[in-house]
Amino acid sequence: MKSNRQRRAEIKSKRAKRAMKLKTLRHPRQQFGEAPLGSLPADHSALSHNNTYGVLSDYYVDQGFSCRDCGATEVWTAPQQKWWYEVAKGHIDSRAVRCGSCRKRIRNRKTAQKRHMEAMKALPRHANEAFFRRRMRCSAG
Repeated sequence: MKSNRQRRAEIKSKRAKRAMKLKTLRHPRQQFGEAPLGSLPADHSALSHNNTYGVLSDYYVDQGFSCRDCGATEVWTAPQQKWWYEVAKGHIDSRAVRCGSCRKRIRNRKTAQKRHMEAMKALPRHANEAFFRRRMRCSAG
């Protein structure tokens, strides 16, 4: 029979082995201390906003993806990833899902909606608006 101390020691050693295995499986060149070609080193101090138990990547490498909306194939480059994770403080598990043109289309749609709402706010009020508000309060209560 094993004591709790022995069990904890076994668990810690298994976790350490698993972490080393994950670290070596991340990228074949990282096993030998080399940076992958075309990669950017990650600044772990800038990634401190991520609360994760997983291993943080040492490098950013270009990743291909297909757009969720239009299906176009694009590359999420290492500098874009570095900006997203370290400057914009994006979550470490997030990935690019939309191409640049679809992101721009969504952004334009949102700004058009904001402009429309501001224009509606600037319109003169309806003469019977107070009557309708009072009536809505009475029917709700």
